[in-house]
Amino acid sequence: MFWQLTGNVAAKKIIFRLTVCDGMAVNPIVIFSFFPKMASIIGKSLARLESVFEALGMLSRISTSGTLSAQHHLGRNQRLLFEVMRRLATGRRINSGKDDPAGLIASERLAAALRRLEAENRAIQRADSHVNIAEGHASQLSSMFQDLEALFVSSANQAGMSDAEIAANQVQVDSIVNNIQRFSNDAIDSLRGFNLPDGGNAELEALYQGAQAAAASVRSGGAYDLSTGHVEEGQAAVRAAGVDIAMARGRLGTFQRDSLLPRLRSNQIAYENISASRSRIADADYAVETSNLARATILVKAGAMTLRIAQHQAKTVLALLT
Repeated sequence: MFWQLTGNVAAKKIIFRLTVCDGMAVNPIVIFSFFPKMASIIGKSLARLESVFEALGMLSRISTSGTLSAQHHLGRNQRLLFEVMRRLATGRRINSGKDDPAGLIASERLAAALRRLEAENRAIQRADSHVNIAEGHASQLSSMFQDLEALFVSSANQAGMSDAEIAANQVQVDSIVNNIQRFSNDAIDSLRGFNLPDGGNAELEALYQGAQAAAASVRSGGAYDLSTGHVEEGQAAVRAAGVDIAMARGRLGTFQRDSLLPRLRSNQIAYENISASRSRIADADYAVETSNLARATILVKAGAMTLRIAQHQAKTVLALLT
C-alpha cells in the first residue's frame, strides 16, 4: 500500500487517501486510529499547506493591485516627461497634429501667410534696388547736363573768348555728350528691373531718348555746335534736356515714396503681427514648460521608487512565511 495526496487548490482543501494494492479506498479515520503519530504529522502538514495557499492568494492581489498600478502611473509620467523635454528642445508647443489639431491648422495657415509676405517683401526690396540704380544713372545725367549748360553759358560771351577757347570748350562738350549717351543707355536698361504704374517705364524711356537727342545736337557737327554760333539755342536744348532728366528722377522718387516704401512698411507690420499670433499658438511657453519639467521629473522618480517597493512586497511576504 502507499499514501496518495489529492487536492482542490481552488477550494484550498486537502484529502488524503490510503490506497491498498487491490485499488480499494479506505477511510483515513480508520487508518489514523492505528497511526496516531502519523495523523498528527499529516495534520500539521495540512495547516502549513493552508497557510501557503493563503500567502499565494495575497501575492496575487499584491501583483494586480500594487505593481500594475505603479507601472501604469510610472509610464504615464514618463510620457509626460518626454513631451515636456521635446517642447523644450524644439521650442514649439505643437510638434505634431496630435498635440493640438486645431492649433496646427491655424499655425500652418499663418505660416503660409508669412511665406507670402516674405516673398512679396523680397520682390519690393529688389524693385527698390533697381529704382535706386535707375535714379543713380539719372542723377549722373542731371549733373552732366548742368556741366553742359555751364559750358554754353561761358561760351556765350564771344567778346571775351577766343576761338581756341571756344574750341577747347567744344572738346569738353563732346566728351560730356559721349558720357551722356552711355549713361542714358544704362538708365534705359535699368528700367527693366521694375514696372512703374500707368506706363511710366515707357514715359521715362522717352525722356531719356529725348535727352540723348538734345545732347547729340550740341556735339561737334551737330545743329548747335559751339562753332556755329547758335549758343543760345544749344543752351536752351541742354536746359530742356536737364529738366526732362529731373522729371524722370522725380517720377522714380514718387514711385519709391508712394508705392514701394508704404507697401514694404505695411508688409513688415503685418509680418510682425502674424508672427506674434503664430508664436502664441505654436511656440512653447518656457516658464510653463520648465515648471512642468520639474514636476514630471519628481513624479517619474517617485513612480520608480513606488514600483520598486511594490515589487519587494512579494519577497516580504515570503520572508514572513519562512
